[in-house]
Formats: sequence, structure tokens, C-alpha cells
Amino acid sequence: MMNPSLDFAALREAFNSHRRIRIAEALPPELAEDIRRELANLRYSLFCATSKGVAVLEHDEIARWPQSRKDELRDFLMEGAAGGEGFAYNGFRITEAMERLSPATALGRLARDLGSPAMLEMIRTITGPSDIDSAFAQATQFLPGHYLTRHLDDPAGERRRFAFVWGFTPVWRPDWGGLLQFFTPDLEPSQSLSPGFNTLDLFDVSHWHSVTYVAPFAQAPRLAISGWFTKR
Repeated sequence: MMNPSLDFAALREAFNSHRRIRIAEALPPELAEDIRRELANLRYSLFCATSKGVAVLEHDEIARWPQSRKDELRDFLMEGAAGGEGFAYNGFRITEAMERLSPATALGRLARDLGSPAMLEMIRTITGPSDIDSAFAQATQFLPGHYLTRHLDDPAGERRRFAFVWGFTPVWRPDWGGLLQFFTPDLEPSQSLSPGFNTLDLFDVSHWHSVTYVAPFAQAPRLAISGWFTKR
């Protein structure tokens, strides 16, 4: 699945410097474009949360709500985000939908390849020896007003080892927000990465990170496939 022209020895050396890396041209170009096209046409739900809970809401359901209820949801999410908690973005759980994704589609191929022995061995080649044996992936679409507050990807019991973000955003300006932001252990900003196309951001779950608020004037969706390489 990954681009066979990649220099895996060089990628491993780069990864070891900070235990994270952005890989350019991560997939064969035609495959990356096919995935972008399919991501643009997915039926997304709204994934949102604060410390009080997580919700998956259908957009046609929200459209039927009275304005007062929409305002209540917005205020609830903004209150949580103001305290550094929660997220709101469009999502589609690829791993859970694998049986409904045809292997003839690019997303179907990716869903099956992510947890394959060949892919896991490629990831170990970059990150070093590990016990990863599976993967979980979701498609994400960040639109104006979406965000993912600062957090770690290591909840108790999940056995996550490495997080990933495959980028499929062909046009983006950093002023629009949507940046993958990393932080020092003291929670100071240390690195910001603009959404990219055919990129793979790979990092171990010890890194604090966020996706910055997408500005109202953003002119394109931030498209990605994110998730984790895990131990069952």
C-alpha cells in the first residue's frame, strides 16, 4: 500500500529524532487521488464531545432540530472547548464499516491493508520493534468551526502504540486553521503542520497534540484518515 519508492531507513532515522515524522508522497499518487475523491463523497456524521460525553449525530437529524436545540449544542461544545476539552468534526468510522466497503474501492483497499502484516511490518521498520498487530481508522472532514482540543491518544485499556494521520487535502492555507499542533511536555506549542495531500503523519502516543480551530473563512474541507496502530 505505501509508496515503494520510500527510503525506509531514512524514515526510521528521522522518526527516531522526535518519535514523530511527516512522510511526503506516502502512497502511490493515483491511489492517493482515488482516496481523496472517495473521501469527498462519503456520508459523514458529526462526532462531538466534551468531558461530559461523546455523541455521534446525523446531519439530517440535526437539520430537523429547532434552532434553540442547535444553539444549546453549540453552547455546550464551546463551553467544553473553552476549557480545553472535546472535539467537533465530521467523521466516518472506516474500520467499523469495513464489511460495507468494497475491496474494489480505494477506501476498501486501505481499510484492509492498514492492519495487514505487510503494512504493520512497514510501520515497525519506521518506528522500531513493537507489538502492534492491528489498526483502527476513521475518515475525518474538518469544516469551519471544527476542532480537536489538546490531548493524548493513550486512554486506559485501548493499547494504542502509534497514531497516524493520512492527509488528503490538496488545497489549504495555514491561515484557515486545521493545523496538526504538537506540544512539549510542558504543554507549550512546539510544531504546527498544515494539512497536506498524500502525507502521513506518524507519531507515538506520548505526544500531546491537537487540531486547531478551522476558521469561518476556510474555503475547502480538511480531509484525512486518522487512527492508531494498536495491540489487540
